[in-house]
Amino acid sequence: MLNFLKKNTISDKNISIYYLINFCRSLVFSIPIWIVFYRRIISIEQISFLVGFQYFVNIISELPTGAFADILGKRVSIIVGFFLFSAGSFLFPFATTFLHYVVVAGLIGLADSFLSGSTEALLYDSMKQDKREREFSEVVANQGVIFQVGLVTGTILGGIIYQWNIFIPFLLEGFFLLLGGIFSFFLIEPDIDTEIFTLKNYVKQMKQGAKEAFKNSFLKKLSWFYIAVGSITWAATIYFNSSMMVDLGFSDSERGFISGSIRLLNIILLSKLLKNKKIFSERNSILFFPIIMIISFLPGILLEGWFALPFIAGAMVSSTARWIILGRMTNDHFSSKYRATAISTLSMLVGVFFILLTFISGPVIAFGTTRLMYTILGVLTIFTVVPLGKSLLNKIP
Repeated sequence: MLNFLKKNTISDKNISIYYLINFCRSLVFSIPIWIVFYRRIISIEQISFLVGFQYFVNIISELPTGAFADILGKRVSIIVGFFLFSAGSFLFPFATTFLHYVVVAGLIGLADSFLSGSTEALLYDSMKQDKREREFSEVVANQGVIFQVGLVTGTILGGIIYQWNIFIPFLLEGFFLLLGGIFSFFLIEPDIDTEIFTLKNYVKQMKQGAKEAFKNSFLKKLSWFYIAVGSITWAATIYFNSSMMVDLGFSDSERGFISGSIRLLNIILLSKLLKNKKIFSERNSILFFPIIMIISFLPGILLEGWFALPFIAGAMVSSTARWIILGRMTNDHFSSKYRATAISTLSMLVGVFFILLTFISGPVIAFGTTRLMYTILGVLTIFTVVPLGKSLLNKIP
């Protein structure tokens, strides 16, 4: 049944499974409905806390799960991560109290830390063993498109299925995550290991990353610009966009089709427009973010019904653009020796501000709905992204 996994080399086989397990992970049927499912039992403030808490658990678990991966292998870490994710999805629909949801959120945050970096690290090591590491970026890019296709599929189907049975989307999600864990058994641990995890190495990595990210005036400005854009757009993607569509009154199936359609737009932009360096030169890229973010977020308090959709789409596109455009800029300007550690440092700082935004958002959304939070994100853009972008433009020829 799994003959297509029988490849000639370790890297061939691991690439096939890498695509397969990430597709299983991308079928997030709960995307359009998790907010309304939460609101059946807990308050908006509690939902905001859970979103931030899950990310907090993910960050603080990076150390122990990284050590786990080095002691028992990245393959085992990936398997454990998928099984914990699956358990969280299976338990989610049966939670009946806020405390139950805290436990599930912690479980999912822990699961994410087991997977974080392990899949890409195992893939890279296996490709390096076969002397194919130059193809790594292309493989990861292909996986990005596959993942977006899975998200579109899961999002559209999730809203439809929820109308039939409110538990099935979570159970289906758990099933495919379980399947991803089973497929992970077919991964092959490479003989080489590019990085050994220790507390000393972890601290050293963070220091090197921070030093690289902020080593001169230009990189300081670029890094803070990346953090400001990333914090705002990531919080919107993970939480506020879904909450906004609920507040706008769209039905479960409508939210599924809307989110799926916007994600399909993201796939098109991902594969075509945003990668065009002629259109998105460094100067144009810096100008792009404050413009689209202000247009998308600032009018939030005025948005109603279908009229709001272009603004939500703009918010989602800005998040996709952060990964592609700013990711390309950081890759171009960070030295190859410390590039990965510098980007990891920036991602951690994005996570810290993401947690702060979600914790703060609870009372804001309870008082003025997600529309008000959108407007606050627009104001934050004006006071952070705009001046940082203006300062950065002065450094670009």
